[in-house]
Amino acid sequence: MQVIDNHKAIRNNFDKALANIEAELLVKIPEGFNNNILWNFGHVVATQNVLIYGMSGLDFTVPTDFLKQYKKGSFPQTIENPLAELEAIKIIAENANKQLIEDIKEVKFNDYQAYETSFGVVLESFNDALQFNNIHESMHLGIIKTMKQCLIRK
Repeated sequence: MQVIDNHKAIRNNFDKALANIEAELLVKIPEGFNNNILWNFGHVVATQNVLIYGMSGLDFTVPTDFLKQYKKGSFPQTIENPLAELEAIKIIAENANKQLIEDIKEVKFNDYQAYETSFGVVLESFNDALQFNNIHESMHLGIIKTMKQCLIRK
């Protein structure tokens, strides 16, 4: 599926953007922003699960406390060890993606509750959610890259 290949490419770009980043930059909120790099990455992983599993009426594949910490409308919490948190998010993201591929193969996504995104896009199906998720993740990838530039310049 092209949409899954695109998603893999987007996640590879997250890996590149987050490679060799200093711990303090992960949690610093740049001037003009209301969240940080780490939150943006956790947020895309949480949102993928909400858009795809939650709106399909299926159980989430990521921990509930993770969803609460990074869901839409949440704000960055104090993180004692940002690099460890980053690695934990990477593992959660990888496991969630593996589960998604398995669940697609098993055709688990039969019902979907329509959902209007904050972009004003109405998602009416699982396929709509997959496609929109890539848009959402790409936007946050751009935000992370912009934050890095802002933080490194200072």
